[in-house]
Amino acid sequence: MKKLIWISVLVLLIILCSCDNNSANEKRGDSKQTISQGTTSNSILNETISIYDINNVIIGEIERYGILVLTDDSIIYNKIPAGSVESAAKMDYYRYIFESKENIKLGTVDNWLYEAKYDTTVIGDSLYMFVTTGTSLDRENRTLHLYKVDLNNNAMSVVFSEKGGFPYNSMTAVGNKLLMARVIAKGGSELEEYDTETNERKILKRFDFDNKAQIGEAIRHITSDHQTLSLLRLKIESDGKTQLYLDTYDHNMSFLRTVDVSTSPSHSTDSPGNELRQGVSNFAVVNDYFYYENFSITRFLGKIENESLSSIMDINPEFEMSSESVESKLSGLFYQSFGKNNDLYLLNYTDGTLKKTTFKVDDERYYIINISRNSNDDLLITMRYKDPDTGEELRPRLYYIKLSELKFS
Repeated sequence: MKKLIWISVLVLLIILCSCDNNSANEKRGDSKQTISQGTTSNSILNETISIYDINNVIIGEIERYGILVLTDDSIIYNKIPAGSVESAAKMDYYRYIFESKENIKLGTVDNWLYEAKYDTTVIGDSLYMFVTTGTSLDRENRTLHLYKVDLNNNAMSVVFSEKGGFPYNSMTAVGNKLLMARVIAKGGSELEEYDTETNERKILKRFDFDNKAQIGEAIRHITSDHQTLSLLRLKIESDGKTQLYLDTYDHNMSFLRTVDVSTSPSHSTDSPGNELRQGVSNFAVVNDYFYYENFSITRFLGKIENESLSSIMDINPEFEMSSESVESKLSGLFYQSFGKNNDLYLLNYTDGTLKKTTFKVDDERYYIINISRNSNDDLLITMRYKDPDTGEELRPRLYYIKLSELKFS
């Protein structure tokens, strides 16, 4: 399959001090997420991918370009319109319904540039996602949109748009409220609340960051559980000292505590400060169990005890947490991406039990590159294989299975 010219700054860049200079790669498990503008091509760069069940039987098929978002009964995905040769890209969005095997078009985004797939959120019958449009990732030439996908009526619409908005914001749900940690164009970051029932928006907290002096504080990510809201707060001082804090609030935004999480083990001993400054691709705090994953190489799975972190297990840069549009409050599902054994781990957030299994398919060459999980504990597992020597590739697969079909021990 031919490839579009990518905007190379998205690929494994270090996220340095500047709050608005936080270019980062999409999670490695996801396919192409960015289209470079100003190019013309009559090549359709979508790929056709089959959906399998636990018994390796094909149960469906989709043609997609990049994102795959799992809802309770469907996959939301995008693809390039057939025959599109425009310099400003169009991206069609579709919904694949598992039961009926229908592919329903939801809408089209003009001037599509990027989607933060790792931070889609479902509230009720609506899915929310950040989509960036424009001609480059420069602030002056991009616009950030919060899109709503109406899962009842199979339609998508823009909730709000922000000229110069930052593409890599994060969000979480607390009841019917969508809470967004957003880097703002004029510097700093804000915690914004959007009431999905009244459409009211308000700023809950603000952190100031001086881009020129590269001093200040910024929200790196946000998550929530049954009772609390947690922010990852980056702080850089005038002498360059860099710290990362976990700030916890109740759902009414009453402050509960701060924990310094800067000491979580870094796989980059030469430049720990740079690792702390990285954008965060996945983050969870439930019942004091803590998971952190940045866009570089640092991963940490542990527990908060006595106002500090203790590790549950040693993990490597290919360790990942499943993507969840509805964050699970019961357990965390983790996997070894690009691994020979396709190991999966299930952490019980109540008693701390950590169980392990392996996911085997009929061709042992396939390895897991991404897992999505919905609120019914259905899993969508993306698998690929590419020979490291010859470059030979197997056709990618999607496995749609139930968590209960996996035997953890």
